[in-house]
Amino acid sequence: MQIVPGIDALRQGNAELEDFLRGRRCGLVTNHTGRARDGTATLTILTYCGANVRTLFSPEHGPRGDREGDVESSMEFGRTFHSLYGPTRRPTNAMLQNLDALIFDIQDAGARFYTYSTTLCYIVEACAENNIPLLVLDRPNPLGGENVSGPHVDEDQRSFVGYARIPIQHGLTLGELAFWHRADANLNVDIRIARVSGLTGAMKWPETGLQWHPPSPNLPDWNAVQWYPATCLLEFSGVSVGRGTDSPFALVGAPWLDSQRVIEESESWPGAARAGLELQPCDFTPGRATWESSPCHGIRLCRTSDEMNPVLAGMALLAALHRTHPREFDEEKLRAALPLLGSSQILELLKIGDITAAIEIAQRDAANFKAQRAPYLLY
Repeated sequence: MQIVPGIDALRQGNAELEDFLRGRRCGLVTNHTGRARDGTATLTILTYCGANVRTLFSPEHGPRGDREGDVESSMEFGRTFHSLYGPTRRPTNAMLQNLDALIFDIQDAGARFYTYSTTLCYIVEACAENNIPLLVLDRPNPLGGENVSGPHVDEDQRSFVGYARIPIQHGLTLGELAFWHRADANLNVDIRIARVSGLTGAMKWPETGLQWHPPSPNLPDWNAVQWYPATCLLEFSGVSVGRGTDSPFALVGAPWLDSQRVIEESESWPGAARAGLELQPCDFTPGRATWESSPCHGIRLCRTSDEMNPVLAGMALLAALHRTHPREFDEEKLRAALPLLGSSQILELLKIGDITAAIEIAQRDAANFKAQRAPYLLY
């Protein structure tokens, strides 16, 4: 059965949603991933369906998904986009003035610290505050809906890279996340979902048959996406995670890293962290980002089975680097991972090398969330 994203489902005919949109003055939150299977832009299809799109918003990386760092509001595709990744990260009341609805269509990466999920949560809150209904044009979670892993984010650690109270790998589509956040934050807001036709919770991206349009410069393909929940945990800790190479997020390295020591240390990891994972020594030179143009010694992460759990592997890597390189990957470098990891308790366990206890807490949090999210699942 063909997988049909929400915008295509709307295009093929959904009388209820077409009636909802017709004549409304709408704001659209989107980027270059907001397109139908045949490449037609979501904005074009919405106009055809009768929506009067007056205001455009873009998330991190800008309307074309090619920017790094803060993005200014700009003119793209012949229209003005208000940036939601710059001085303003929530739509202001002034931006929402005279709008009758907001529409959200962006491809997510499936990890809590990928900021598109935070942008969606902010949009849900803005809609509640301004009494504006929200339509989410849903898309698949590329990591699938069944695999849930990692700790909840501590309340005092909530930030733009860890806002929603969900595990690192949450298994939700953005439509499902909108329903979850509305309930979790006790918000009063009308949310409509244009569902993905043919999708099941077990499907990962390669099974959808959809073309991958990189939502940001460092997720060019499925290989990068599948490792993102693992090695992005090290993003702020002074090691390269393969940005500026042909294998972003599948590599970890630094000029000082002893690949063999880390690989030997991995042999002591608990089974849940080692399952389906192979670490291979490699040398690489990042073309940009951390250690740009510097030859790095490192490791390549390879999946050997579907048992592989990227979040647990990333947690174990944090502990292994601290244990094998206590001077270069010191406590400060380890603590830099906290905004992404989200759990102070787990970070302390990783600091002392108790990976087993850290994994037990992470798996307990994931199991609890998996039960709690059940009423909000659509697939």
